[in-house]
Amino acid sequence: MKLWICSMECAGIAEAGGVKNVAFSLCKEFSALGNDVTLFMPIYKCTSFDLITCLKNNAIRNIQIKHCGKDENISYSFGKCVDGDFSVVFVNHPAFSQKEDVYTYTKNEQKENPENVKGTGHKDTLFMDSLFAKSVARYCDFVEENALPDIVHCQDASTSLIPVFLKKQNQKSTPKTVVTIHNAGPAYHHNYSDINEARYYTELDDGQLLKAAVGCKIEPFLLAYNSGAALTTVSEQYAQELINPELADATEGLSAVFAERKIKIKGITNGIDYDRYNPEDVEISKLPFAFNPEKSGKEWLKGKYECRKALLKMLESKRSLEDISRYGYIEAGENCVYVSYHGRLTTQKGLSVLIEAIPYILGNFENVRFIITGQGELALEEVFKLLAEEFKGKLVFLNGYNKEIARLTTVAGDFIVLPSFFEPCGLEDFIAQIYGTIPVAHRTGGLNKIVDGKTGFLYEVNNCGSLVAKLSEVIAIKNSNPKIIEKMIKSAAIYVHKNYMWNFVVKNKYLPFFKEILKKVGKRY
Repeated sequence: MKLWICSMECAGIAEAGGVKNVAFSLCKEFSALGNDVTLFMPIYKCTSFDLITCLKNNAIRNIQIKHCGKDENISYSFGKCVDGDFSVVFVNHPAFSQKEDVYTYTKNEQKENPENVKGTGHKDTLFMDSLFAKSVARYCDFVEENALPDIVHCQDASTSLIPVFLKKQNQKSTPKTVVTIHNAGPAYHHNYSDINEARYYTELDDGQLLKAAVGCKIEPFLLAYNSGAALTTVSEQYAQELINPELADATEGLSAVFAERKIKIKGITNGIDYDRYNPEDVEISKLPFAFNPEKSGKEWLKGKYECRKALLKMLESKRSLEDISRYGYIEAGENCVYVSYHGRLTTQKGLSVLIEAIPYILGNFENVRFIITGQGELALEEVFKLLAEEFKGKLVFLNGYNKEIARLTTVAGDFIVLPSFFEPCGLEDFIAQIYGTIPVAHRTGGLNKIVDGKTGFLYEVNNCGSLVAKLSEVIAIKNSNPKIIEKMIKSAAIYVHKNYMWNFVVKNKYLPFFKEILKKVGKRY
């Protein structure tokens, strides 16, 4: 089939959150199965063209799109992704090309304009979302009817208006549309504050907008569904949570509306592209030493612990780390237990629970060390800086993003802690398991794919007491009977490799679902 995948980000091109990996892997694996795949995404100041060949800039230029009462000039550039063999159509407009990051302002942008605070979302996000959606829909005008897509697959709220504008434009042959909800938590679904704001950005009539209302807000996911799009999400468990009215607070009321209208949401758990992380190949993993957690014996894990030593040595030196600010340090020891966290520093990730638990753990276990890496909400960054100062030698905070440091943080841990309040799927648990690091996670959403006691550890109630109890339990096991952890390392690595590779997920989950959609002529999923 002909498949268009629309995303604001893609691994290796412009990266921000977990959507980047999904977009890239869907393109790569559908293409490998013989489908004609095209990725649509904007061009940012941070866009890398290292993976793009045959780039043709502005082959279609100066197309005018009426948007927010003005005529906006956009153009399209074309290329081929060499790591995946799929086509790419880039949308060019200053609203995108002037941005240094996909979703948030950078330190440099704040320096240039203090009102653009580092880590906060772009002020013109709604403008960007709707302009990109109109640009994708308008592109159909330049495509022969036999080259139009069978399915347009939109990634998350930022692209969820594409089905709306495709239908409004009344194409020669309107394709089937699918919108994947990656995160419906507060601030993630890009809703409009009221009908006036929605009308301004979408130019839709009030009747259409009111059918997508949740309270006074207008929801893009509902606009997409009402325009005929099938809705999916990134794990089976999160699909159930999204239609549970009791969890309405976690979605700003959206799940209650999904439940009331009996809207079906297909849950397909994200995979992981093992070939981008393989710890046996240092060229791929970008780690200094190779290892294989899927095999028995300490010799196969030697490289993991050499990677830890490399990170600790790096942290001892005074040389600067690219894109990373370092706070605190680690006093290494023969019998230390290392607990890592890598990811976005946001409220959703339950970091307030971790922050409260850290003093208790460090007070109870002399041999525990924390390695925290990430960036995000300034208030959380400041608290981790204070913890690094308070617990000298026991906690280091690496503020920023650097792929090498991010992966070393995960590899260096005996455990990775994931205390998310809600987690649609989760990628860090996969990466950790591939790298021989055992996840300790709150039982929520996609983190339920961790098999408690076999591939990781889960705890039920997400508060300080529960997290301290679970971390104390696993640290005690590591201290008293490390062979249990060694056995779990092997089981977890094999389990993920066998069940969650993207080629398996696309072939056995997405492809049958898309075939089912295409069969239902004139009917919604």
